[in-house]
Amino acid sequence: MPKAKKVTKKRPSKKASEVTRIAEERATTVLTPDGHKLLVEELEELTAQRPEISDEIQRAAADKDVRENAPLEAARERQGMVEARIRQLEAILSEATVMDETDKSSNDATTIRMGSKIQIKELSSEREFSYQVVSAPEANPREGKLSVESPVGKSIFGKGEGEEVEVETPRGLMKYLIVKIG
Repeated sequence: MPKAKKVTKKRPSKKASEVTRIAEERATTVLTPDGHKLLVEELEELTAQRPEISDEIQRAAADKDVRENAPLEAARERQGMVEARIRQLEAILSEATVMDETDKSSNDATTIRMGSKIQIKELSSEREFSYQVVSAPEANPREGKLSVESPVGKSIFGKGEGEEVEVETPRGLMKYLIVKIG
């Protein structure tokens, strides 16, 4: 009797699928004009801090006691954080597209899209919230900017006025009513 050959399917490597996922995320980052402006301003502000941090490092290094030089370590840590954020902002801005607010398809008032200004009501507490739906890099709920990638953002995206949605949040299952899209 001939031996049966074992057939195995070749799975894509984790690295290849991760690279694909990152490429897709970068290709889909859409910024509002205001969000783009804020990120550019932050980048300019951080870039302007470079000489100041460099001077801070030089002054701290002049102390010569590098074993226990807390100011030097603090300045180097600050430099690392600033440089990391600069690289992050440059990557976001180089890959992102800025929404054209005059484009009628993106301002469709019947469904929630990127850039939509919305009002939603949490049904359990009757509290209402107003947000603009934005991409993750410009999200800030305290300023009324809701990420399309957040649990609530994902569940309401593409929905219309009067629709109810259920969202699994860190606080548990929440129900929201889309009151207004403007």
